[in-house]
Amino acid sequence: MRIAIIGAGIAGLTAAWLLDEDHDLTVYEATDRPGGNIRTIGVTTPTRGTVPVDVGAQFLSPTAYPEHTALCRALGITADDTTSVPLTTTLLRAGQDEPLLVTPHAPDDATAGRKPLTGPAWEALGAFLARAAQLEAENGPETTTVADLAGPLSLPDDLYRHAVLSWCASFVGCSLEQAARMPARAAASWATRTPPEHAEAAPIWHILTTGLAAVVHRLTAALKAPIRYNTPARRISLSADGPFVHSADGQNTGYDHVVLALPAPQAARLLQHSPQLAAAAAHLTEFTYVPTTVALHRDPRQMPADRAHWSSANITSDGQWAETTSWLGPLLGTDVFKSWITHRSLPDDVIATSRFQQLLPTVPGRRAAAQLAACQGQYGIHYVGSYLHDADSQQGAVRSALEAARSLTPHSTRLQALTTP
Repeated sequence: MRIAIIGAGIAGLTAAWLLDEDHDLTVYEATDRPGGNIRTIGVTTPTRGTVPVDVGAQFLSPTAYPEHTALCRALGITADDTTSVPLTTTLLRAGQDEPLLVTPHAPDDATAGRKPLTGPAWEALGAFLARAAQLEAENGPETTTVADLAGPLSLPDDLYRHAVLSWCASFVGCSLEQAARMPARAAASWATRTPPEHAEAAPIWHILTTGLAAVVHRLTAALKAPIRYNTPARRISLSADGPFVHSADGQNTGYDHVVLALPAPQAARLLQHSPQLAAAAAHLTEFTYVPTTVALHRDPRQMPADRAHWSSANITSDGQWAETTSWLGPLLGTDVFKSWITHRSLPDDVIATSRFQQLLPTVPGRRAAAQLAACQGQYGIHYVGSYLHDADSQQGAVRSALEAARSLTPHSTRLQALTTP
């Protein structure tokens, strides 16, 4: 079959890699590079030379990201290429030196000179996450919001906003009000799907020592199909013979199937001129994205005043927004920070900045994902992307590509490699 993949982010590249063995593919990419939100740059360090660092997507988990882990293995990227990161957390209120919370990671804290601070914020966040874990274990409704789940806890407003809502908002960089309306299962997924070994330990996540760009490079190197860079698709039309892709270079090309591997709003715009695709386009408009700016820098101004309170993730809330500064020092051997600065001032000594459109988990979005599932494959159009799953992640992108590939190439050896335990 002739298949077009529109978008060369991780979802589109994975779909292309899965389909490439059995079908005639063309990949369209609007920019001059593959990878989407994967952006790896080299950072100079005094002891380790130039080290790859991800400005965009970064953290992985073998337990929470099983299909992504299988993809890495199939591409020759193994556990030897990863470094574990205890995801400790510090919660700060803007303008105050004393943190509200510094989560423990025993026994490493004692040897590192790190000083946990628990107390009421620890208890409040722990109570919320316990309820979220129960909701997850019971496969509870995705329409239960953070506010719904936290309400029965009757938390003081200060703890609810600066502990629970700030923690939830920090993964997206959204407002606290937006965090309150997030589906609780999606908001808490970072904790509930990679739980710590015990109460005094941090969840363990992983990063690729080569950077996530290594996944992109190996996927593109393995493709026989051409990637047409700087060639955005303008619209999709339908004919009796199948869908047509109308691209920016003036070409109108017919295919048996088209895989839309784009953020939902961009995918919706491609469909809006085809009446038969109006229902799918309407579902795609239900997904919400928020603008996000990330800076990689050496300036510690966004960190706690006392170095003993530094964590892997340092979240600052001003009562309206909550944003994170990730401390990469333990990984790089020198103090380098990655800060979400959409609503904060630009730090000094900046190495690089990037702007993204970040998916905001919402109840309407979860409903739209369920409705869009019924549209998959209709008129030869397929939809892939992390927005189809409740938490925006590399795992969601890969899983969506697998789901599309099952209907298009069910006997692919690559598909079997990613789905066989």
